[in-house]
Amino acid sequence: MADSEITTSLSRPSRRDVLSAALLTVGGTSFNRSTASAPLDGGATDAAVLAWEAWSAAHRRTLALCRKQQRLESELARTIGFPQAVLVAAELPSAIRISSLRQFDELAADVPSLSTRRDEVAAALRKHQQRWDDADRAIGYSVARQQEEAASDEEERLMKGVLAAEATSLRGLSTKLDVLLAVGADGAEGRHFPWPELRRIRRDVGGLLQLQRHDGVGLTA
Repeated sequence: MADSEITTSLSRPSRRDVLSAALLTVGGTSFNRSTASAPLDGGATDAAVLAWEAWSAAHRRTLALCRKQQRLESELARTIGFPQAVLVAAELPSAIRISSLRQFDELAADVPSLSTRRDEVAAALRKHQQRWDDADRAIGYSVARQQEEAASDEEERLMKGVLAAEATSLRGLSTKLDVLLAVGADGAEGRHFPWPELRRIRRDVGGLLQLQRHDGVGLTA
């Protein structure tokens, strides 16, 4: 590893936890496999529901892997600590924790006399990074992270499939709204999107589904 690359990145934000919570609460309606896949119209299942089945399984796998890699990262952070060097110098008012050589170089640009300590800091970072890497291999953190990233990519692909599929029933339309609302809960870029209105539409669709089950009327979208 080159000196400039000595750093350990933090894990992604807990996106899966956000999505999971949204999945269970959108529109105040429980979102689960049995509700989405219950047969209607003589047992026919539309393309949107089938696509949702695949996405839902991928979502559960991604969520499980995300929680696993977060647990392993927390274990590494607790037992090894994120790689860093503690720099103590007369020129500094207090000890400074250095997590990368880039950070050190920025500090040395302001305090040029510190530049003579660069090799010392680099060696300390390498030593701590090696401890992290050894523990990582022992518990499988990086492997779990790679698996979570691959599963997340697959989930995103399947999510697009749900939204692209033709919904031929209220249930199919409902699954599309659920996925859209779940994904919309992730990130601030959609804060101005009409999520309250979509949630109201989702509640309306849920109400029609309940009437359909109660009355046995074959309503379709």
